[in-house]
Amino acid sequence: MIRILLIFRLIHGVQLAITVPGTAGRLHAANLVPAAVLLVLVVAESSWFVAHLIGNRRRSVRPTDQPPPHRPGRPVVYDLRAAQVELASAVLILLSCVLVLPAGIRLDAMAPVVALTTEQITGAAIGSALGLPMRLLVGGTAAVVASYALVVGLVSPGALGHADVLIGISGFVALAYLIRRGARFLLTLASELSDMGERLSEEEQRRMLTVELHNHLGNTFVMFERLDPSDSPGVARTRSAVLVAAERLNTFVATGRFSEKVPLIAMLHRQVGEAELIGLQVELILAGRLTEVTDAVDAAQVNLLEEALRAILINVPRNAGVHEALLHAGLATETGGTRTGADTVELVVTDEGKGFPPEILRQGVSATRSLAGHAERLARWGGTLTLESVPGCTQVTLRLPVSPAE
Repeated sequence: MIRILLIFRLIHGVQLAITVPGTAGRLHAANLVPAAVLLVLVVAESSWFVAHLIGNRRRSVRPTDQPPPHRPGRPVVYDLRAAQVELASAVLILLSCVLVLPAGIRLDAMAPVVALTTEQITGAAIGSALGLPMRLLVGGTAAVVASYALVVGLVSPGALGHADVLIGISGFVALAYLIRRGARFLLTLASELSDMGERLSEEEQRRMLTVELHNHLGNTFVMFERLDPSDSPGVARTRSAVLVAAERLNTFVATGRFSEKVPLIAMLHRQVGEAELIGLQVELILAGRLTEVTDAVDAAQVNLLEEALRAILINVPRNAGVHEALLHAGLATETGGTRTGADTVELVVTDEGKGFPPEILRQGVSATRSLAGHAERLARWGGTLTLESVPGCTQVTLRLPVSPAE
């Protein structure tokens, strides 16, 4: 809101700079001093108004160490004092035109003043929508209308019945009403969007926790279940997995993420290292121009790929019955559809295990409990998760479009 009000005031300053020289040339010598005083008052009022809004803004965002029960209420940027000064100055400036501007040029020369008045009513209407007393807006608008009618009537009483004057008078009232209604609608919309954003954030947090429980804590519990106390290397791997899970939980509590943000290639190496904790040896092959686009893949895309890749690697020793896999990472170029020529990150995990059951292969990824959710999230970004499996050779492929490297 503060930006809108300041832009309005800047526009009015430009209007004054354009119109004042021409108006000054049409004034009588006796009117020059009062006109200069009025101009100084207008500039002073605008300067005070801008400084007041900026001061309120700084106070409203200033951090405080006081706990909420003792924290003073945050000031509204456009407060009661600003509205009172605006409306009072609008009336006084309009009435001053009687003393400053000769009757012959008054109605034409006071155009910048009328423009300032409409801006002041706009600010008061926005303030009313934010909670300022309604009577202030009604009384102030009525006083402005009466002052404008008085100025016009002193020049030509018959002009009060002209269409342009009636439109100007009714315009003040319509402006106050419409701006207030529009501001209240926007405030309601902003509140609804804020609530929606909070709900989406909560859903995202629940999704992250679900993935973490399945991919990390759940797999750690499975390792405990299958642990042979006489298997010293297995015991060491399980202990390391527990420590990693605890570290990830601590990171989530501190940052809202389970792992630090890293570039794409660093993420791949991290997953290869974490796979060793579950007894899976992964050979990583970086192919083609992948290193050239690693910075083009933003943190959200890297996180999306990492979650899916982690789920795939966990399934290899748990369900495929083997402890070795190949991870091929490279770029595939899409040549059809709407993303012609775009780069697509392609991660292919290959193992020589027993493969997926035939019923899952017939139904597709949606039939897999651990991978279906990842396929849906990749699809929202234009990516895919596909399966190819026969006994002795299984490939799971992740594809995600990214911006071409410059």
